[in-house]
Amino acid sequence: QPITLKEAVISPLSEHAHLATSSDAFLDSTIFSENIILRQGSVLTFPHAALGMNGNASESSPTPLRYRVEMMEPVLQGRAVKGQTRLVVLQPDEADLDEPTNHGANFEDEDDGFEIDEAFLGNTISASQSSASAGVNDVTLNSNGFLHHNSVFTAVPLDAPASEDDDVTIYVRTSDLGRVGVLNGDWGITQAAGGKRLVKITSHEAMSPNGSEAHASPVLLHNAGVRTSDSQLTLLSSPFGPSHPPIPTARSVTISRVGSPISINKQYQSQYLGKLKQYFEERKRLVKKGDMIALAIDTNAARTQQDSEEELEGVADERSVRSSIANSGNAIVFFVITNVEHDAVPGAVQSGAGAQDVYAAATYGELGCWIDPGVTRMVQSGVDHAYVPAVEGYVLSESGQRPALPRSVEGGDSPLTSPASPYGQLLDVVSVIHSRRAVDLDLNLSILLKGSRGCGKQTTVSWIAQRMGMHLMEVNCYDLLGDNDAQTQGIMRARFAQAAECSPCVLLLRHVDALAQNAQVQEKSAEPAIVNVLRECMAEAHQAWRVTEYPVVVVGTTSEAGQVPMGVLSCFKHEIAFEAPDEATRLAMLEVLTSDLPISPDVSIAHLAQQTAALVAANLVDLVRHAKAAAVGRTMGATGADAPSLIASGISLTAQDFDLALNKVRASYSTKVGAPKIPNVTWDDVGGLADVKADILDTIQLPLDHPELFASGMKQRSGILLYGPPGTGKTLLAKAVATSCSLNFFSVKGPELLNMYIGESEANVRRVFQRARDARPCVVFFDELDSIAPKRGNHGDSGGVMDRIVSQLLAELDGMAGGGADVFVIGATNRPDLLDPALLRPGRFDRMLYLGVSDTHEAQLRILEALTRKFKLDSTLDLRAIAEKCPFNYTGADFYALCSDAMLNAMSRKAEELEEVIGMKLAVYFIGPLPDHPYPLTPQYYLAELASPKEIEVLVRSEDFEVALRNLVPSVSQAEMEHYREVQKRFSQVDS
Repeated sequence: QPITLKEAVISPLSEHAHLATSSDAFLDSTIFSENIILRQGSVLTFPHAALGMNGNASESSPTPLRYRVEMMEPVLQGRAVKGQTRLVVLQPDEADLDEPTNHGANFEDEDDGFEIDEAFLGNTISASQSSASAGVNDVTLNSNGFLHHNSVFTAVPLDAPASEDDDVTIYVRTSDLGRVGVLNGDWGITQAAGGKRLVKITSHEAMSPNGSEAHASPVLLHNAGVRTSDSQLTLLSSPFGPSHPPIPTARSVTISRVGSPISINKQYQSQYLGKLKQYFEERKRLVKKGDMIALAIDTNAARTQQDSEEELEGVADERSVRSSIANSGNAIVFFVITNVEHDAVPGAVQSGAGAQDVYAAATYGELGCWIDPGVTRMVQSGVDHAYVPAVEGYVLSESGQRPALPRSVEGGDSPLTSPASPYGQLLDVVSVIHSRRAVDLDLNLSILLKGSRGCGKQTTVSWIAQRMGMHLMEVNCYDLLGDNDAQTQGIMRARFAQAAECSPCVLLLRHVDALAQNAQVQEKSAEPAIVNVLRECMAEAHQAWRVTEYPVVVVGTTSEAGQVPMGVLSCFKHEIAFEAPDEATRLAMLEVLTSDLPISPDVSIAHLAQQTAALVAANLVDLVRHAKAAAVGRTMGATGADAPSLIASGISLTAQDFDLALNKVRASYSTKVGAPKIPNVTWDDVGGLADVKADILDTIQLPLDHPELFASGMKQRSGILLYGPPGTGKTLLAKAVATSCSLNFFSVKGPELLNMYIGESEANVRRVFQRARDARPCVVFFDELDSIAPKRGNHGDSGGVMDRIVSQLLAELDGMAGGGADVFVIGATNRPDLLDPALLRPGRFDRMLYLGVSDTHEAQLRILEALTRKFKLDSTLDLRAIAEKCPFNYTGADFYALCSDAMLNAMSRKAEELEEVIGMKLAVYFIGPLPDHPYPLTPQYYLAELASPKEIEVLVRSEDFEVALRNLVPSVSQAEMEHYREVQKRFSQVDS
């Protein structure tokens, strides 16, 4: 049963279609019809006759009425019901106005007299027509007169399996079949670095939308000699057509395991051998010597079945074997064909065909051999070393534990894989393994990756391993720690030995800072024993590279670089730092995470990237996961449908889902560190302060709007100091600036930076500015600045903590001045005379703005209007009269207290009125009980069930403000106001 939609947004594709929507009869017979199922993104086409005799469009127009379904709620597919579904019709887009006309003209003017003549058929043989791709086409004529077609294609690996014959099939566009000289399903020949081999060439328009692209499984491309996704692959025609090619059947085949962390583990031996057996028993396989085979196994099932397999040793249970080699898996085992023995096929040369060379190559097994499990003897022997294709996204498309390298970012144009990114830097170091001189030059391939938790270190290493065709072996350094140093050293040597067996391999040492727990030194001049062992293991791995020609790249990761012992740091020759992603990088991450998800049109990924400042890759993954959960909860709550119906109808992620997810992620993030975010304070919330507002925007907005003015090296003015009496709106003003400029806001209280441990207070200052740089563009607001930056030398603290904090703050401010228009610092204080004078020099807090009290009743009126704009005011209330009764020593906080007290007075008055009404109701109840009402009548029940909206409406009257005025005591006295005026004269930057 289709789900009833709550809302549907459609876009007419012509003016006639737009006019037709004004007819209720037309909508009832089309959009609201029971026979119409709406699907988001689909195009609905209705005949012009659907308008009827009284339609609003011209009946002479033969153009059908077409509409595109832009958005639907709460599911992607459902039925629109009149009275229950809100239908929104958009204005037709100018880009779509000509589409229906052309669409109709194509059908009217289409020539049905299309003739397949000899010239058309000749195109599939001669390929002599000129085209844009003629430069890559080639037609050769051998000595025997056989036309040999070939065409060069760009090899593109498949993202997921397309058919069960992917191991021998290449997919191209239908139009490209003629370029090669074959028909759909014919046998062809590939020619690349791996030589020639037989393949089936099949057309697939959806898979190959672009010309000159050949799509195939990553394993087939690897076996054909294609090593990168942008390599060229030549397709040749063959004389075999769709018939069975005359290639021999192998008598014996030797298969070796490719060394990897899974294949050398005997715990999984029975499972991957069972997988290998099933692979060859399913059908005849076409292989060549050196071919790679990739099989998926389930490591979790292997662990649970190990005990039962030991008990049933020697017992052949076919059903148990079949269940253990199911088609699901979370790890990959590679095998390589090391030897093929076969006999030539006798008498297979086709006489007079001019293709003896191709037939001869086929009969001698040069194009491949069949493996028939009933004839071929298969031997599994030994472990081999080899570079492997990147098949994680293909083989483990559903159950993979680690994400594969997305093809959309593989080229290097994305911020995730650009040369300046951590991925690009790591690739630049690791790519030297393919150089023949790398071993001779004694290059040490050891890299330390530094960055916060969840920033993508592990994923980046996995992508590099896939890109380079290397195995990945992960070791948690906490698992290396034994009861004593000798045990720890033994475990480390064993892990490096396993990595050497898996070469070429990337050995990932996670949490190398854990080695600090065993880095105890007996003498000051001696290095920890674990450091010497680590250095020896790296040297042995490098020596093994020289012998086997397959390297072991050692990569360490840490989120606490300061905790890593110096001896361990010296073992890594390269260091790469992972910074918090900027807006462009977050946008690329979100595009990858949402690439295969149904996103509603009201979602802006660019806006989402702007709102996720300071979040790292792991936070963005959580964001998408929470958005999925929110979408499911929203849809189930709105429809009440069961899970199968929701899955069939489809669920899209809306902006509301992402907003809820973002709040959850920010709440989780803020429990660990201060989470900068864009506040929601507008200038409507700020009353007065127009002059100060203009000065702040000139200082902050100018570098943001015109960064080219500072490209010549001129330093920007990024420091602003707000001073004045307490309660004058300094914090509110800073938040309004951040909101208006779309900047993240990071508020820091002075005492929060103080710590009892030596050096931690200065470290807190550094962390604050680092978080601000991570969340740039950002405003850092230091409240009560005088508490953390007093005059140096005036305080007698024994450790000199305050002096060091001031010095660290000065250094960070100097760094902000030359760091570009990204981070702005705003300080607030009531006592600027207590600040260290070095803070006030140009380049630091060089812009001082005084925020005083309102000195005119007009300014006080603007404050009252800003504070009461969400109040319900009585029609007789005159705020100007209230402002004229206020003295000139009221601050913004005093006015806030005044309005709050007035609202409280109004609520108290309304409560008294309701009590009187309830008392009268009770009196009536005593005379005669009211039916269906409880006794006694409670205020809660009356307000929830009986009271009208007008009865519970709270209106603020003039007497409420007058009572609040009489009880309000100003927070700043007249004597204190005189003191602040003297301070203003002292620090004012203009002559008074």
